Amino acid sequence: MRVATVDGLVTLFYDGSRELYNMELEHEWFGNRGHVLDADTNKRMEVESLNVSDRCKKYIKERLSWQQIIVVDGVEEIPRETFSWCLEVKRVIFANTVIRIGKFAFCNCENLVYIKWSIFLGVIGQSAFRHCNLSSVFIPPTCEEIDRNAFAYNRNLSILHVPQDAQLGRCVFATTTIAKSSSLHVDRNGWYSYGESNEMNQWLLNMNNDNKFSLHRACSSFQPLKEVLYPIISQKGLKAFREKNTAGITPSKYLKENPYTDLTEKEIIHDYLMKMMGEVE
Repeated sequence: MRVATVDGLVTLFYDGSRELYNMELEHEWFGNRGHVLDADTNKRMEVESLNVSDRCKKYIKERLSWQQIIVVDGVEEIPRETFSWCLEVKRVIFANTVIRIGKFAFCNCENLVYIKWSIFLGVIGQSAFRHCNLSSVFIPPTCEEIDRNAFAYNRNLSILHVPQDAQLGRCVFATTTIAKSSSLHVDRNGWYSYGESNEMNQWLLNMNNDNKFSLHRACSSFQPLKEVLYPIISQKGLKAFREKNTAGITPSKYLKENPYTDLTEKEIIHDYLMKMMGEVE
């Protein structure tokens, strides 16, 4: 494993050659005023001020130094808790060899906003991305299992695509914007009971898989391509832009990565019409 600066971020190239999570040091860390937040002021504390051993301080500093994780080719599994409480991690990029992400692997990575998934990912473990800061999740179609609480407490999560055949655990997306957008019963924080999980999971699996939401899926991709969008519009007509999915999101309101994000529907339609008339590439 090596550390380098990539795109201005301190980046760990993870190859699985050593165990990163240390239960003994983790317990020492959490046995002394939680993590690095002051219980009274809720502000970050200097690691040196924590009442822990020098060995533990070194462990904490290392985990707090990483801002980006790049999982290199050849790694098949991220073991449980490998990057839990790595509070500064913003981006994670998985090699396509990764097929399993273990329990709590990225739990409490509170600044994590971007993930590039392995296209062969099969399993996402319990609470693997609990308490992160994801606003969109596009699970690869190869994923067969997403365990309980995997994305719970990603409060800004509002755009979602899950393979329709995936097995979802209990409360996978509890306390997210997407859960609060459902017509099912949730509290004001987006929490629903374990007993309501089956009904919620069925809604989540189907909300973006129905054919009438094909434009929604195309627009919400991290790389929405015109050659994907235009055939859908040609088949469905311009009325496709007036349809919205069951979370109430219209196709023109998506991520910064979407080149159409700042365009109005009228401007998108104009671009489409110009293409049909051969006025634009």
